[in-house]
Amino acid sequence: MSKEQEMFALIGEFESSPLNGRDFCKAKGLLPSTFYYWKKKRAEEVGAIGFVEIDSDPVPDGILELIYPNGTRIRLSTSQIPLIGKLLRLY
Repeated sequence: MSKEQEMFALIGEFESSPLNGRDFCKAKGLLPSTFYYWKKKRAEEVGAIGFVEIDSDPVPDGILELIYPNGTRIRLSTSQIPLIGKLLRLY
């Protein structure tokens, strides 16, 4: 098994694990920097781009609510498309 295959297998194991990255690295004896290097490399290979396309009904009142993974919520008028794009790129 190549180093790449070994690391990709560990990343697959991590993704199905209840552990966070730090605890997983500690349990497997990995340096976090090494783990995250390979995690990023795998994401690039499988084409993960950070966004997922969703289908939604049009918002009747023209309000869009962005909810970031940390729980921050931002409500904006749908007329502010350039600002919405900038806010999406921030995360």
